[in-house]
Amino acid sequence: MSNVLTMEKKRKESAGEKVDGFLTRNRVVILSVFLVAVVAAIAAGLYFGLRQSSFKKGLAAIDSIEYTFTKDIDSADAPALVERQNAAMKALEPYLAKKNIVGVRANMLAAEISYEKKDFSTSLGYWLAAIDCQKNTYVQPVCYFNAASCSEELNNNDDAAKYYDLAANSKEFLLSSHALFNFARVKEASGDNSAAAVAYKKLVDEYPYDNWASLAQSRLVTLKAEGLIE
Repeated sequence: MSNVLTMEKKRKESAGEKVDGFLTRNRVVILSVFLVAVVAAIAAGLYFGLRQSSFKKGLAAIDSIEYTFTKDIDSADAPALVERQNAAMKALEPYLAKKNIVGVRANMLAAEISYEKKDFSTSLGYWLAAIDCQKNTYVQPVCYFNAASCSEELNNNDDAAKYYDLAANSKEFLLSSHALFNFARVKEASGDNSAAAVAYKKLVDEYPYDNWASLAQSRLVTLKAEGLIE
């Protein structure tokens, strides 16, 4: 209250009786607004603090599951590997539906395990679920790239091309040139040589010093020599 009186006195000295009268008549409202703002700030701090704490616990749990799954995995025989895979998938279940980075990590690990089991349809579902858990994360192009790989394994070249294209269009993605080459390769395998040539040419133009650009140039020469493109 003393702080309010001091503030009121300063305002009176600087702005006169009119302002002083306003503060006197409305001090309850002003104090209420101030208290609401303070409570809101405290509540927000607690919310984000708890939220961050929840994220840390969730990520720590995923790390623990991954560590248990991968520790000395090279020495595990086939039955032991299956047991580890099943145990990891079971442990991941509570985190798969999380709509945040925890859900992203959980679905990515589940996707990797499913891919190792050659269950490409299930793996594809987890890669796409990881994207849905939190949009526009730095791992999104990784998920698209791997979703494309699963689609290829399932002989679905249309979806493979779509996902490779989405991965390639992320300039921050370290494998964007690889994704673009794969997009062109899948288009070529599907018989769409015109679209493949456009993608190969784009790769050569945008990544002139990349190894994938060299391969793209080679494919352009071959396609032209075979009369498949002009």
